[in-house]
Amino acid sequence: MSIKSLVVVTALTLGLTAPSASADPALALAEPTGDRPVGTTALHLKDTSRPDPWVPSVPYRELMVSLFYPASSATGPKKQFMSEAEAKAVFDEAGIEGIPPSVLTTVRTDAVVDARPAGRGLPAVVLSPGFKRPRAELTSLSEDLASHGYLVVLVDHTYENVATTFPDGRVTGCAACGSYTVEFWQKLQRGRAKDVSFVLDSLTQSKKWGPLIDSARIGMAGHSVGGTSTVNTMVTDPRIKAGIDVDGTQSDPLLAPGLDRPFLFLGRQSLYAPGTGDESATWDADWKQLTGWKRWLTVAGVVHPSFTDIGLVGEQLGLDFGATTPAVRGQAITAAYVRVFFDQHLRGKPQPLLDQPSPRYPEVAFARTSTPYLPAPTGDRPVGSTSVHLKDTSRPDPWVPSVPYRELMVSLFYPAASASGPKTRYLTPAESAALLDGSGLPSGTLAGMVTNSVADARPAGRGLPLVVLSPGYTKPRATLSALAEDLASHGYAVAVVGHTYENAGQSFPDGHFAGCASCEVPHQSAFWQKLELGRAKDVSFVLDSLTRSKKWGPLIDGSRIGMAGHSMGGASTIPAMVADHRIKAGIDIDGKTELPLTAPGLSRPFMFVNHEQVPKCAPGNVEWERDYAQMTGWKRWVEVAGTQHASFTDVGLVGDEFGVDFGAKGTAVRAQEITRTYVNAFFDQHLRGEPRPVLDQPGYPEVSFCR
Repeated sequence: MSIKSLVVVTALTLGLTAPSASADPALALAEPTGDRPVGTTALHLKDTSRPDPWVPSVPYRELMVSLFYPASSATGPKKQFMSEAEAKAVFDEAGIEGIPPSVLTTVRTDAVVDARPAGRGLPAVVLSPGFKRPRAELTSLSEDLASHGYLVVLVDHTYENVATTFPDGRVTGCAACGSYTVEFWQKLQRGRAKDVSFVLDSLTQSKKWGPLIDSARIGMAGHSVGGTSTVNTMVTDPRIKAGIDVDGTQSDPLLAPGLDRPFLFLGRQSLYAPGTGDESATWDADWKQLTGWKRWLTVAGVVHPSFTDIGLVGEQLGLDFGATTPAVRGQAITAAYVRVFFDQHLRGKPQPLLDQPSPRYPEVAFARTSTPYLPAPTGDRPVGSTSVHLKDTSRPDPWVPSVPYRELMVSLFYPAASASGPKTRYLTPAESAALLDGSGLPSGTLAGMVTNSVADARPAGRGLPLVVLSPGYTKPRATLSALAEDLASHGYAVAVVGHTYENAGQSFPDGHFAGCASCEVPHQSAFWQKLELGRAKDVSFVLDSLTRSKKWGPLIDGSRIGMAGHSMGGASTIPAMVADHRIKAGIDIDGKTELPLTAPGLSRPFMFVNHEQVPKCAPGNVEWERDYAQMTGWKRWVEVAGTQHASFTDVGLVGDEFGVDFGAKGTAVRAQEITRTYVNAFFDQHLRGEPRPVLDQPGYPEVSFCR
């Protein structure tokens, strides 16, 4: 891809001639972040088994390769970034004037030319540059990987870049440049796959370089078409165990049976966020064919050259590529995520940076993932959780009357004394299978997922305000874990109630499993009213059990109890508050209330939160209008634009991570941020007596106060 369309030369008043350039700070690549010195050497290879695909009169494929590796010493002459011929070709192709190309020959690198290698049997990473770009554009990334103990194989694909310099002084140009059809890009990607396989054959069979490589641990990454070629190479060469496409649009779709080895997409948020356009659609098509570990990450504020040394050096020269994230930051992000990806998949070292978004790199968003996660809690306290098994022997089960008691599972979240320890499992295998039945996802997908809370951690604090959470109909209690963990991180005790026989399935400590018995009952108005009244009884029983418990009672302040729920759990909050005056404040999140609130109504604080209506705050929710009129205390009716019903729960979060379209315009991560903010603020104000301005006027552009 040409950078001419991407580069805008700013008012270059620097007048960089050779004499004046020496007075300016020297141009430099990013310093390697590893603790090992780096060596490099150039290899000239000929594949005599095939003619050159772009110049058929040449009866062989001739390649230049740069190797980067851990070196035994940091002493010696450093690698030249580019030859002058290569630099001139890059400037000419980009239309850059006013800067002598020779400045690129003086860029400081860190690799020592022909240094003696240190180590044997190293994991290897092949790097492939973008179309028209010399291999020098990936020097910083190569040096960084080598400083962390990798052998890096940086390939120049002859006649596919503006200039390749050979040992005899020849400089080849871009014979492939010209007409760019889909067939052209497919030929280029497939040809690069052949180049890489030939290079690997040459290196692994070399007496000199073969011992340096562990052929069982080879990965590949590339920028632009070098990234898309990684897919082609992995399909044709099983030696490539893991791959990365950095900002490359796929022209040669991945077909069935797909690819079961680890793969990472890393690209511009502006172009590759899911649903953005044709470019992201090519990633989406390949994503569906990737059957192993996979991630789709986007980076905010960057442009195409930001991932390479073209962006890094260009910015130092005063070139404006249109990025709002500095090039040095773009390079640091690229290096960090590429390195941890290969650390995890070539070295077998788990990397938390790949598990979920990191505050160290707020520019990076997890657009899709194959291993779902919950967003980290926003409070400053570590979170613990435990499961509590309760039996209400005062009544038979409302859905299975042959069971002479009401048996419940409750997940209790709370501030923990320590963040250390194993994390709580999200769902049991049986619960995962029941929830995902008919979804098309493997039944155990959610069984391997963990929360952010420490299992059975020791609680920190006493007399905490308590919030009871009730999930939607057919949804297990785990689907409100993200909200529960966040509340707990802000100092709340949170009880998430699993309403037995009202969700897809619930596991009990003794191993028995309860399915959705209520699902077999006709769902008419009387059914929903029975369900709301039954949930109110469940909640009161849970409050009785927890407040009277010798273990959990001291954790709870019985005078500061609130309740919130989603869907039917939200609708049940009103009857629970009517029946139990211990509940001081309540929230209905997107739940239709079937059981009317009648006089004398409700004088305690209440908030309705609903998904986007068209037009905004449209009339028509007859049930909410009816109940709102009966509320005589503090009250709000909040609408969140860009959301749909699932947006407020973990169902939306996990769905977004898997690429399931719920019809929401906004992301579930954003909806969860808004939900957490308003739920926390509501209970802070009404259980803690701490006024929250966000409840007086909307704090997000998506939020409207309808009443």
